[in-house]
Amino acid sequence: MISRDEALAIARGWAGERRPPVLDVTLFEFDLGYVACLAEPAAPAGNGPPVPPPATGYPRAVIDRDSGEVSQWPSLPWQLIAERYAQRQAAEGRFPPDVRYVLDEAGWFPGRDRTASVEHWMVRFADELAGLECPPAARAALVEFGGLQLPQFGRDGRLGGGFSSYLHPTEGGVVTEAARAFAEEYDNPVYPIGNNEDGPSELVADAQGRVFLLHWAEDFFVGADIDSAIVKLIRGDALAEAGDRDW
Repeated sequence: MISRDEALAIARGWAGERRPPVLDVTLFEFDLGYVACLAEPAAPAGNGPPVPPPATGYPRAVIDRDSGEVSQWPSLPWQLIAERYAQRQAAEGRFPPDVRYVLDEAGWFPGRDRTASVEHWMVRFADELAGLECPPAARAALVEFGGLQLPQFGRDGRLGGGFSSYLHPTEGGVVTEAARAFAEEYDNPVYPIGNNEDGPSELVADAQGRVFLLHWAEDFFVGADIDSAIVKLIRGDALAEAGDRDW
């Protein structure tokens, strides 16, 4: 367990690595640790033109209360950093390291919320989506992962060597014919959540949160939920045909 004095010493060591040197470190405590904010000493009042707040633009750090491990964060309010750190810790182990790396690079983080973008997207494509019910599981997937482009590992192990997936809301249009045909064939209504470069094909989710890939040659079962589907899509794992009804 790291005490406040120990955390301050760690934070000052981290601050000493900055160039140019930053002299002041402010420490804010929360449940899981401490947020360290860097700041230049405030200029005397009335000395020169107005300047931005002393902490503007400097990175932050979190010192973990249990381990003392330091992680660097962008220049955000310390309360927001504490919240995101808690979300990240809670999500630890949710995805395997290789998949988590791809997600982080794509711009995902625990607690990501794109509700406003999803609602705008639904209004924009209301005509195309008419008659398709968006179940809570599909909406949750769109809110958390919407707008992300996820490259796939190729057979040679190179990231980007396979077929990328794009999760709605995206800049392109929405194709729903395959989703309607799938719902009729399998008596299982689905909702579009993205697309994939292979084909190209559509990614859809049903009321249980199961994800399917609707390719022109065949329909495939991707995963029992959005998390397992993302793992398979990024790794390029083999997919079972939806016709096998192994889902």
